[in-house]
Amino acid sequence: TVDSCLSVISQAYIDACSTSEAKYTKDTPSAKLLYVNEVNRYKEGVRHYYDTIQSLPKLDQHEMDSYLTQASRVSEISATYTNVTNVMNNVALYYFHSDSALYELLKCCAQYSPELCLALNDEGLADQARSFQDVTAALSLK
Repeated sequence: TVDSCLSVISQAYIDACSTSEAKYTKDTPSAKLLYVNEVNRYKEGVRHYYDTIQSLPKLDQHEMDSYLTQASRVSEISATYTNVTNVMNNVALYYFHSDSALYELLKCCAQYSPELCLALNDEGLADQARSFQDVTAALSLK
């Protein structure tokens, strides 16, 4: 099905963005083995991307404050518009759906809920782990 094909492709991207090295054995699902070469190539691209970001000049606090103030103003302005077309024409670069982004981020995190909760507990953050579990359960993300 299309869903299973997309699942295989998304897993390849997840593996490519992972910091851990995948170990392939005879028990590795064939779906993972399909994209081994691509995953290694993408992983190198991801490394290069973050190396490039790391090499960029650091922003000073004043620049960051200025940018966030401007983005906040644009967000306030966009909230006054009722016509989405006008919003997109006037503030297309700054229009951001934070609720949708947060939901998508939580969906992604929910996939790794056991690992995240274990890591939080290992760091002495048991309350945060319970809160995370409560949020994912409340949103039916598991």
